[in-house]
Amino acid sequence: MNALPVIAREMRTQARHSFTYLLRVIGVMILLLVCFIFAVNNGFSPQLGGKLFGYINLTLFFSIWIMVPPLAADSISKEKREGTLGLLFLTPLKARDIVLAKGLVHGLRAFSLWVAVIPVMTIPFLLGGVSWEEAVICGLVNFSSLCWAMAAGILATSTGKAWLRCLLLAYAFGMCFFIFFGYLHGQGVFAALGGKVFSWANFTGSSPNYLALGIYDALDFDGAWGHQLASIATPQRINWLIAEVVVTVISFLALLLSIKIAGWPLRRGWQDKPPSKEQVWVEKTFFTPVLGVTFLQRWMRRKLNKNPIGWLEQRTWSGRLVTWGWFSIMISLYSMAVPGGLYRGLQIMQQLMAWLLIMGISVSAASSFRRERETGVLELLLVSPVTVQQIIGGRLRGLWSQFLPALVVLMVLWMYFGSLLDHRIDFSYVLFFGVAFFTLPVIGLYYSLGKSNFVSAFLFTLFVGLIIPAGLQSGLGFGVSLLLGGSGYGMGSITDVTDLFEGLIYVVVYSRGFITLWQILAAIMLARKLHRNLVSRNFAFEKSLA
Repeated sequence: MNALPVIAREMRTQARHSFTYLLRVIGVMILLLVCFIFAVNNGFSPQLGGKLFGYINLTLFFSIWIMVPPLAADSISKEKREGTLGLLFLTPLKARDIVLAKGLVHGLRAFSLWVAVIPVMTIPFLLGGVSWEEAVICGLVNFSSLCWAMAAGILATSTGKAWLRCLLLAYAFGMCFFIFFGYLHGQGVFAALGGKVFSWANFTGSSPNYLALGIYDALDFDGAWGHQLASIATPQRINWLIAEVVVTVISFLALLLSIKIAGWPLRRGWQDKPPSKEQVWVEKTFFTPVLGVTFLQRWMRRKLNKNPIGWLEQRTWSGRLVTWGWFSIMISLYSMAVPGGLYRGLQIMQQLMAWLLIMGISVSAASSFRRERETGVLELLLVSPVTVQQIIGGRLRGLWSQFLPALVVLMVLWMYFGSLLDHRIDFSYVLFFGVAFFTLPVIGLYYSLGKSNFVSAFLFTLFVGLIIPAGLQSGLGFGVSLLLGGSGYGMGSITDVTDLFEGLIYVVVYSRGFITLWQILAAIMLARKLHRNLVSRNFAFEKSLA
């Protein structure tokens, strides 16, 4: 088989990367943190294993869909940028062999992450309340998700050369595959259970919402699998397992089909060619300004003179698309929800949009300066008359300005609809997202220059900015509860110094004040370290390990 030497080379290369091992450690730490938070809130009493198993499966499921697509999104496109892809085509290798080798190696790396968390998943079994059927369903659902997520990354890396484009394509394909997987999984579960689905599923006549049913069934939220298995007969359990096997087989076949499809654009586009007539027409028709050109030129010239580093983020139509794309998403979602009378789910939708916006900010910050670092522009900036403070401040202002219109719309409408519909607004939640908007870009910018890999920079940004403070907050809450004898207290009436002290503890520990304080302190500390690293020219480069 011609692909075997390439597979061996890629496996040796990935084995030398420290990120390969770091990825497993991060995966295990995330699940251990989930177990710790669960223990703080619920304890490790017997028969709670099913509920804990559900939270672990939910975390693993979303981790696969978030982390696996970018793992493979730059495997072949990186060879294009470095000019080594043509050398592979000088050998007897075919395009399909190259895609197979790259996909297999990165698939094994993602699979090793899944295998590394298996010891943590034994904790629910030790608690009790988890059946072998739930373990089988968990394995099949997550393996199916792994296949679809890998397919998204493989298709993206074979069609593009620029890293950012491949990353966006990977997540775009991943979103499409996520919807298709949810619909397929929902149909399989509904057919297997003979219509006896979860009670909340939305029905239109006799037809359920297959997408919502499939996603909910894949999550095992709050131990839903155990409750569902306990309410059905043995034949239906067997049918459910058979349906999961069928969905897994279809997912694996889809992965093989994506490898075959990815070979076609790779075979035709491995050489650098000028844009085709169709590409030129699309760029000129859809992405060239025709209205307000003079105003746009003046505006961009003003941004260039005022903040040249931030101008680098918005000098192209794709950079400006990030700003107004998020703004249009917010307006569109509110326009659909309010006239449709979806007031009951408005709070959930607002929180979901806020989390998506935070994730988008983290992705942009973690990928910042990547293109400048690869092309050598960063070194030119450091020897230019622009100071280090101007470089850091300019890039941060550029990141904030990209997402500021969407954040303003979200916060204003959140407050407005909360007062209009008499909803109790959790101001600590609003403050948390507002502070995260300003602090996460600082944290992400530090790790974008401190890590050579985007995925590691993104994970460290989330870890330092969100996950670690959430875990510490849960631990402090547990310790304070033990210290105060487990008695609850609140902010009702503060009559003496003791009540004031307990009130301050509540604000810092039990509200989101601790996370907010952590984010501010972490941003200040990492901003100082970032300044020191840039002054000493100490930042990570992509290492060649082949």
